[in-house]
Amino acid sequence: MIDRVPDPARFVPVSTLLRRHAEARPDKTFLQSADDGRSLTHAETFRLCERFAGYFAARGLGPGDRILVLSENGLEQLALFFACLANGVAYCTINVEVNAQHVPEMARRLDPRLVVWGSPDDALDLGREAVSLESLFDEAGTHSPTALPEIGEDGVAVIGFTSGTAAAPKGMIHNHGNYFWIADQTIDMWKLGPADRVLEYRSFSWPSTHMLTVMPMLVTGGTIVFARHFSHSRFFDWIAEYRPTMAIGVPTVIAMLLEGTGSAPGKGFEGVRFMSSSTAPLMVSQHERFERAYGIDLMQLYGMSEGGVVAGNHVGKRRIGSVGPPGLYQNLRIVLGDGGPAAPGEIGEIEIGGAQNASAYLLEGGEVVPIRGTRFKTGDLGYLDGDGFLHIAGRAKDVIIRGGVNIAPLEIDNVLSRHADVSEAATIGVPDPIYGEAVVAYVAARPGARLSSLELERHCGKLLPDFKRPREIFVRESLPKNVSGKIDRAALRAEWEGG
Repeated sequence: MIDRVPDPARFVPVSTLLRRHAEARPDKTFLQSADDGRSLTHAETFRLCERFAGYFAARGLGPGDRILVLSENGLEQLALFFACLANGVAYCTINVEVNAQHVPEMARRLDPRLVVWGSPDDALDLGREAVSLESLFDEAGTHSPTALPEIGEDGVAVIGFTSGTAAAPKGMIHNHGNYFWIADQTIDMWKLGPADRVLEYRSFSWPSTHMLTVMPMLVTGGTIVFARHFSHSRFFDWIAEYRPTMAIGVPTVIAMLLEGTGSAPGKGFEGVRFMSSSTAPLMVSQHERFERAYGIDLMQLYGMSEGGVVAGNHVGKRRIGSVGPPGLYQNLRIVLGDGGPAAPGEIGEIEIGGAQNASAYLLEGGEVVPIRGTRFKTGDLGYLDGDGFLHIAGRAKDVIIRGGVNIAPLEIDNVLSRHADVSEAATIGVPDPIYGEAVVAYVAARPGARLSSLELERHCGKLLPDFKRPREIFVRESLPKNVSGKIDRAALRAEWEGG
């Protein structure tokens, strides 16, 4: 069990961080839009936050009050994020595209004082006072700068949501303290400093973007280069024009860059120290292919919307196939079915509890369930190797139990992905009258490859014991994905059950 507690004396309020950077590096770009070229320096961002202090006061908005922001990535949206946190106003956000059917209920749950929309398409009638980002900034600009308050660790910073689809998504209340300690983890993990420029294209409505990009760059005084969405055709142009020192990555983007490089191998990432990989498991073969193709390190990590960075590979100390050592302050342990601790190399459920964790869940009806100060299971299986690196074995709900033996689907996925013509693989358990469950795999072939089930069965026969070999392997052009870009094993099970 890793047991680390942060020093409270090291916590710095958002307003103090903004002021320090405005004084130390006033003309340095802080926020840079890759879509339209507009930007804000550290000094401009600080002055804008001071004007918002007057705006919030005029509207009667103070620490703890909630603003719901419905907008795509943009300069005003990101500037409003800092203005809210600097003044103690809770920044609430919903990804409308992903959670469209749940937005009215989620808005009622949040009970915001004000709704802000970025474009007419986002202007939903939620029964609350609503303004556009444009008019909000026009009005804020009329106010004189006002001194910013210092919000402590316990103040509410952000309320976000998971990407639930069938069930109502869980709301997560993040306070200023846990966001600061997540930034501490990310900075330590990636050796970030004021000279760093992070390229981000994921939606700022997800807490993950705050954890890996927004808050670390606020703490260090670096630069956030951002785009509304990932663009395969523009990705390397962004790198060439804005010179990021690191790029955020997810397995879907990594796969896209592999299948159509869009750049001469080894040249597209000039000046970039590394690219991250999170959100979903990255197959070892895919990881190795990417590094061979582009000559850049991938830094894999593992996090949760409510848990922060659970584990992550460090610059200068990483292990391919692992998500790295446990994160700072996570108090991570691997728990067996009987509740006891697992030995090194033994698979169990990952459990955490520490300073990076959100303060509470916000459930339907507005019920608040505390998280901070408790331990909770992540729902993922994994093990710690002899050097303390965490390896993910899959979701606990996805484990295949065959004849009383647990089989981790990711192990089979990794073996299938080692075949040169396999792009993606997903393994599921299906009912078996004798052994309880049988192993079935679905595979997507690389473009232009001729791949047969028989060839893959022979491949698995060389690398897997008999009881782990897939009973059937289906080759398809692509595999279904959920809204987070992860392979949707539930859809594959439904397909199997439907015949």
